[in-house]
Amino acid sequence: MTRSDRLWIRAFRPVDEPKLAAEYLLEHERVLTDIGVTPAIASSNRWLSDPSVHLIVAMHDRLGMVAGIRVQPAGQSGPFPMEQAIAPLDSGIHGALRFLEEGGVAEICGLWNAHRFAGRGLPLLLSESAVALASQLNLRSMTCFVAHYTLRHARKVGFVPLEGIGDKGVFTYPIPTIRSIAMVIPDAFALTHASPRVREAIFSLRTRPVQSRLENPAGCVLQVNYLLHADNQQQDLQVFGEILQCRHRYSA
Repeated sequence: MTRSDRLWIRAFRPVDEPKLAAEYLLEHERVLTDIGVTPAIASSNRWLSDPSVHLIVAMHDRLGMVAGIRVQPAGQSGPFPMEQAIAPLDSGIHGALRFLEEGGVAEICGLWNAHRFAGRGLPLLLSESAVALASQLNLRSMTCFVAHYTLRHARKVGFVPLEGIGDKGVFTYPIPTIRSIAMVIPDAFALTHASPRVREAIFSLRTRPVQSRLENPAGCVLQVNYLLHADNQQQDLQVFGEILQCRHRYSA
């Protein structure tokens, strides 16, 4: 293993670390510009001042911030980004999201991976980390609106298409060459639709939000240090017990 393989994946609130949040936003915009997806850049950034929003970033010890993702609960930031994107195409998105809000829901969005550190499987590691936050943030479901080329990562962590809108959840967005899929994790705690290996990885991050382990999501070994305490708080031990019970039930 070389020095360039070491990463830190950490969660934080933009309101607590505005400079780091600004870096996340800048890097995301660079990636979108590089692939020609300018419409998405114009979306609202009200989430920067929302204390319920969490960012998760991958920091490389030499290349800096190389990937990021956002967990945006329903609330102060206004409509979800996916709701703003889909509403002009299918107004049914409003009712679908209002139903989910009753139990606590967040959108996982703003996923990007810098080209200077692509092909290492970071989208999957960040997606696992984002779903792992569900128990800390008291979320019963999670949504996303993903491009077809990241669909496999969403499926692995437990997302299924939101089939009641679009063409069974599929839309041509934001440009004609990209198909995007509206998706939901209906059970963000139990994760019955996640792949077995990924479910185990997520449960591990829930029980031990601070840990180090070797990852190999894309045939490239990475030494990853996770720092995933939401708001830098320790989790309640009762939550640990509930997660372990769920883990045993669904691995039996």
